[in-house]
Formats: sequence, C-alpha cells, structure tokens
Amino acid sequence: MGNLFTIGHTQHKIDYFVSLLKQYNINYVLDVRSTPYSKYAEQFNRENIKKSLIENNIIYSFTGNHFGARQDDMSLYSKEGFLDFEMVRNTPNFKVGFENVILGLQKNNNIALMCTEKDPFECHRAIMVSRAFDLAGVDINHILSDGSVQNQEVLNQRLLDKYFPDRNQLTLFNYMQNCENDNYLDEAYRKRNAEIGYHAENNEQMII
Repeated sequence: MGNLFTIGHTQHKIDYFVSLLKQYNINYVLDVRSTPYSKYAEQFNRENIKKSLIENNIIYSFTGNHFGARQDDMSLYSKEGFLDFEMVRNTPNFKVGFENVILGLQKNNNIALMCTEKDPFECHRAIMVSRAFDLAGVDINHILSDGSVQNQEVLNQRLLDKYFPDRNQLTLFNYMQNCENDNYLDEAYRKRNAEIGYHAENNEQMII
C-alpha cells in the first residue's frame, strides 16, 4: 500500500517543490485545483508543472473535475451560497476520483494531492478531499513548506481547538451540550467549510 500526501505549491521554486516530493518518494501528483493556473506562480500552470514533473519521473494528473473546490452544479451550494463539501463528497463524480486514488495506493504508488494554499488548514484539499480519506481510515500526511509533515489527526485537533476550545467544560446549558468528540469534529469541519468554501456568486473563473 502506498502513502497519501497533500501539498500546497504556494510560490515555491520548481526545484524546491520537486525536492519536497522526492523527500517522500512521491511518484504521482494529482492536481485538485479547479483552475490549474496561477498568475503569481506560472511554474505551476498545468502545462508547466506537468512538464517539470515528467522530467523528474513523477506523473502528473489533473483531477479538478473530481476534487475541485468550484463546482458547476448549483445544487451543491448551501443556502448561504458556499460550496457544501459534504455534499460534494457524496457525489458519484467525487466517489469515482476517490476510488481511483485508492486503486493507485493499492498499487503501491505514493500520491500527493496538490493545491495552492501553503497551510492545509486553509485549503479544500484538507477540509474537503482529505476528510473523505480520513473517514475511510486512510492515513494522510500534509507536506508543509519546510518539508515537515502534519497528519490529518493534527489537523483535526486544530479544528477542534479553533471552534470548540472549551468543549471539555461545556455545561448542560451550552451549545452542543452532550456532544461526543466526533460530533464536535463534524461540526468543526462544517464551520471551516463555511469560512473557506467557494461562493457561488464568485462564479467567474478566477486565476489565483
């Protein structure tokens, strides 16, 4: 069984980015951006990054159609207007992408899900996509800019600490009064989704 990672390209130099991948023996990069272009880091435009990775014997595949943070189906947006990550994870299209990743891992590939943001806490690759693998019992490690990794368990703790810092002191009269830790975590993911989810009114194809 291979290992699953995520990584944010930010504005890394391509050589440094490749070195991060090689540090963890990654041989597949799945681009989960809806729009695989960046006006601030053109080295990560779809054609450019694919070429650079091929030169380093790493396979690139665009998977924004399965895992992208922007969706054309308006039924996947909440009444507040942001993309509902839970709803996306339950679509047949997402599930096809999910199963393809599982098959790749079963073939002993080391796979990295690539998006833009430096911190996985700020990115749908962790809050939407990796959540599905975490729930399925697949270990995920998020490669940080300094080359260290943060696993999904640490990310989960960060979510709980942000949204429910007093969860162990709640009384019978508090919100989420008798909630177990899993319920807190589900709610924390929903809160993070509401904060970082793409809003339908911003439907122009922005390049970030």
